[in-house]
Amino acid sequence: MPEQPDFFSRPAVRRILWFLLYASCAAAVLAGFVYPTKAPFEFVSFYGFYAILGFASCAGLIKLAKYMGKILKRPGDYYDQ
Repeated sequence: MPEQPDFFSRPAVRRILWFLLYASCAAAVLAGFVYPTKAPFEFVSFYGFYAILGFASCAGLIKLAKYMGKILKRPGDYYDQ
């Protein structure tokens, strides 16, 4: 009997999940236009600041994790000694 793909590997489910992701991103962008917020600082007031901040933070954490992996890496036979 062939193995069935898990729930999230099905093409129909993946299409629905991608649609939900795009719809939630569009809703967040539209909410920024409909409900403007008062910025606590001047540099926060330009449109897209929090998206850029989130992307830069995520990219920085990925780079940090790569460098930490090089520092903390142990040889394959580390526990056999």
